[in-house]
Amino acid sequence: MSWTVETIEQQFIESGFFARYDIVAQRREDSLLLTFTTRGDLPVVLVVGEKQILAEVALVERDEFTDPKEIDYRLLTTHKYLPLSCIAIQSIAGTDWYVLFGALSIHSKIEVIGEELIELVNNTFSVIDALEPLYKFNN
Repeated sequence: MSWTVETIEQQFIESGFFARYDIVAQRREDSLLLTFTTRGDLPVVLVVGEKQILAEVALVERDEFTDPKEIDYRLLTTHKYLPLSCIAIQSIAGTDWYVLFGALSIHSKIEVIGEELIELVNNTFSVIDALEPLYKFNN
């Protein structure tokens, strides 16, 4: 089955996934904004393309760190320990942000899409916890 934002949303509603994980879903143009209410209202954006499904979390602005190059090095040398997730720098409204994302085949089972989302949320908090001592406000 090839997915659309609408069919993923419907399957998550019918399976109880949103209720089980206290997720509020809002459709936005060609994406789905998933707010994990019991995880600090963490927003995850889900986008469906022609060949893949992308789930993404904006972690933190790059300039929140005294030495972004040091953070880049740390993230790039450790991100392989984050199952199913990758780290990138993305411009959001003209500001560079660190983002965490996972990509799946458009033909993935709905259970696999759900697993990816939960793992992405868990990895988000692992990265935030690891980086917290390095924020400008902690120095």
